[in-house]
Order: sequence, then C-alpha cells, then structure tokens
Amino acid sequence: MASNLLVSRDGVAARRLVVAMVLACVFSIAGCAAKRAVVVPAPDATLASLPNSAQGTDKGVIIVLQANAWHDFPQTLDRELIPLRVTIRNHSGRPLAVRYDDFVLVGMDNHRYSGIPPDQIKGNNYERLSPYWAYSDAYYVDVRLPTEAMLQQSISQGVVADSAETSGFLYFHTPTERQPAITFSTVLVDARTGQRFGSIDVPLRIEWF
Repeated sequence: MASNLLVSRDGVAARRLVVAMVLACVFSIAGCAAKRAVVVPAPDATLASLPNSAQGTDKGVIIVLQANAWHDFPQTLDRELIPLRVTIRNHSGRPLAVRYDDFVLVGMDNHRYSGIPPDQIKGNNYERLSPYWAYSDAYYVDVRLPTEAMLQQSISQGVVADSAETSGFLYFHTPTERQPAITFSTVLVDARTGQRFGSIDVPLRIEWF
C-alpha cells in the first residue's frame, strides 16, 4: 500500500513537471514573439523631476509624462499596451477639458494611436504565478483586461479647473511597426467654449524587447 502511494505521488510530481516544462516552452515562445515596447524620454525631451519623465508646456498648461510607472496588476501590462502616467497642471486662466480622444501617440509613419477609454480595453494577459507550487498544477493565470487596478488608476475625463491639477494613467495600443521614436501629442481645449487654445508635444523614444 505504501509503495503504491509512493508511485502515485511520483506520478503526480512527474506530470506536474511535464506540464511546467510545456507551459514554460509555450510562454517562452510567445514572449519572444511579443513586441514589448518600453517608452523612455527622447534625448531632446524636456526632462521632469520624476524618474523616466518628461514634460511639455503651452499657454500655462504643463503636462508631465512618466514612463515605466506601472507597477500594479498585471505586472506585464506593457506587453499588451503602453501605459503612461500623466499629470496635468492647469494655470491657463480657463477650465481645461480632459478627453481621451485629445491624447495621441504619433508614430514616425504618422500613424496616430489615440488614448483608449479604460472601460473599452479588450484583451487578455498572462501572469506567472509565484510561488507556482502554491497553486497545484497552475503556473500561469489568464488575466482579462482591463483589471480593477487599471480602471481605478486611469486618468478621469472631465474638467481641470484653473490652478488645479489631475493625474492618472493613459493607455495606448503598441505601434504595429517597430520604430525607434514616437511623440505624445495633445490639444488644449477650453471646457467652457469648446475652443482649442494650444497644443503640447513630448518626444519619446521606444526600446523594443
């Protein structure tokens, strides 16, 4: 009886090892095929005080972009999207409209990637479970996007009053073609009149992995 139990345990351990090896191979191949875009400030960008951050200003509005600032769940979000933490400081003397459509990443091929409303993000992400032995035969978990953290930490659409500021994450699709640079661009819109009164561009560099 004891020997049968030992064999059974050895068999389970062997099956788990095989499953782990297969999954490791599958996700290793998928990871190599995935285009992970790491965004950093371009050499000609105006740097800000925060790590990996750059800023632009026009008509009394300051926008600070912080790259590589996502440290929540899922941890591998940058394999699916480009998350940028954005801080908007309004000293324009007028209320500033904040709309996802007004924020874009412009590629070197002039393709425009608009900010995605967080509740409209669709897709899945795979997260490695650690320690894996705490989860039986499961080594990865399938994460449906957007996660609660993504929704809670996104920048809100609305109005930034004069002498006020707001901050949060904007999410963009990763460029379909590998390119070394991209530009964050936004228009400034008076929330009261709907008129554009300025624009801000921040040059960024993309490192591909």
